[in-house]
Amino acid sequence: MPANKKYLIQSSWIKASKFLAAFLGSLFATMMAHIALSYIFDQRIVLVTALYSTLIIWPLLILVVYWIKKAWISWIIFLFIIILSTIVIYILKP
Repeated sequence: MPANKKYLIQSSWIKASKFLAAFLGSLFATMMAHIALSYIFDQRIVLVTALYSTLIIWPLLILVVYWIKKAWISWIIFLFIIILSTIVIYILKP
């Protein structure tokens, strides 16, 4: 049984934006959060933890993108995480 057309995304730009937000936005947000954590905690501990937690957090953020109806809201969430991580890195930089 095919999906109902009114629930599918019609615009190819929105589809591309959601895909880029899911793949690149969630990856950058995950990596920036781990880099910010490495400035707060010991870098060796964060590196070992990041290898495993990235495999958990990244797919969860991908699911968040497709759970949210609007693509720009997911971009705002990821930009907020990236900017917050950048501020933490800038403040705690030696």
